[in-house]
Amino acid sequence: MALQFDPAARPDPDLEKHMRDGAARVEIRPAVKTAHLGVRSLACPECGVPVAISAPIGWAEQIACAFCESTAPTSAYVQRHGFPAVDVIARLT
Repeated sequence: MALQFDPAARPDPDLEKHMRDGAARVEIRPAVKTAHLGVRSLACPECGVPVAISAPIGWAEQIACAFCESTAPTSAYVQRHGFPAVDVIARLT
């Protein structure tokens, strides 16, 4: 690919000033800010059986254990050690 200079194209100082002024007002922000809090395991608080999840879940959402069928919030399932390891991520909106 080659860039070619077009002698018919003349610089437009008004357009350039308008573009520079507009660029000064542009602020780029990520849609969602995240913070990685750590890596923990996800296991049932009653029986200790590891729990697998297929999608991100909220901290206060209810999870049911497939083995003992007890239900508790996600925060109760997060354990310091064990398998499987999951990333604990805070999303700030």
